[in-house]
Amino acid sequence: MRKPFRRIAAAAATVLALGAGSAIWTSASASAAPTAPAVKAALLPVCTAGDLAVWVNVGAMQGAAGTWYYPLEFTNTSNHTCRTWGWPGVSATNGSNHQLGDAARRLTLYTPHWVNIRAGATAHALLSYAAAEVSTSGCKPTNATLIKVYPPNQRTADYGFFSLAACTVGGGHVYLRVAAIQPGTSI
Repeated sequence: MRKPFRRIAAAAATVLALGAGSAIWTSASASAAPTAPAVKAALLPVCTAGDLAVWVNVGAMQGAAGTWYYPLEFTNTSNHTCRTWGWPGVSATNGSNHQLGDAARRLTLYTPHWVNIRAGATAHALLSYAAAEVSTSGCKPTNATLIKVYPPNQRTADYGFFSLAACTVGGGHVYLRVAAIQPGTSI
């Protein structure tokens, strides 16, 4: 009778020491149990368009030689922490939600990694705008009023106000680039 009691006591101590989520991993796979922080990160929901508000921080713009860099901000408007990883999908649109030119290409300045965004907190991705490319011949620029943003690895988009001259011709006029999402605000 003492052995079952010891097992129950040992299991209870494990739950208290590692936390309930870690205990689930421990009992399911005793040979390769991840650490408690890894388990907690794995249990966070992935950020969706419904969790985030997107906006371009025009006041933090930097640049030179016809290329401007803006922080594309992702504010978590939900009541829970969520996580995201990788590059957002970005394109400029007119007021009728018609995409203008090609979508942004990936800017590979940063290695992507998981970013946790607490409720009310903000993460960012560097958005590059090549004004020099828009002014070239063949681009046929027009004014965009919105930016359409897909959070990384999502199929539903958010919209933010961003007035800029945009190419109307695709296939070779790369005027937008976006880097992998990073923690915190600004550049």
